[in-house]
Amino acid sequence: MRLRPDVHLARLGRDVVLLDAGLGEYLCLPDAAELFFQPATGPVEVLDDAVAREAAALGLAGAGRSVAAPLPPSPRADLIDHPASSIRGADWMAGAGAWTTMLVRYHGRSFGRLIAHAAQTRRHVEAPAPARLADEVAIFRHLLPWAPCQGVCLYRSFFLLTFLRRRGLDATWVFGVQTWPFEAHCWLQAGETVLDDRLDHVLPFTPILAV
Repeated sequence: MRLRPDVHLARLGRDVVLLDAGLGEYLCLPDAAELFFQPATGPVEVLDDAVAREAAALGLAGAGRSVAAPLPPSPRADLIDHPASSIRGADWMAGAGAWTTMLVRYHGRSFGRLIAHAAQTRRHVEAPAPARLADEVAIFRHLLPWAPCQGVCLYRSFFLLTFLRRRGLDATWVFGVQTWPFEAHCWLQAGETVLDDRLDHVLPFTPILAV
């Protein structure tokens, strides 16, 4: 049996974590690595009949559409200590515009709708000069405390992604998981560089979805 295309899998040793991207729900299955097959393209396949029945009962099987992008390479650097240059009026305007988008597209929206919006507004741009990308991220970091609301990784990453796209740039939104204890996290990445977090913080997480 095949899972829905928007159900994603990560292997962590002998354990498996599933992410229902439509609902934003994670399912951790210890010692289940041999019960699933992840083809290079296409939905995850369940190899065990009992697990297949449980997955079907949970609504994880069936048709659907995936908005996933290819998983990025393992990160090797971050921009967290890059200093911000002088902030200009155009920077404040871009920040205000990104916040307006947050009001419409983030607040009160489900996980699935956030992912779908990020995929629909994906930009196909040439890789920017590293210095420019680092400057834009530093500007956003300077503006973020002035935003009317604050939030954790999902909020910060969506906000920065919105800001970068208004500036003609783009990044990959990466979701990762770890187990024992289970924890999920997300961050933005461009190539091998983490944009909105420290490298040592994201490295323990195994990517499960990229948008």
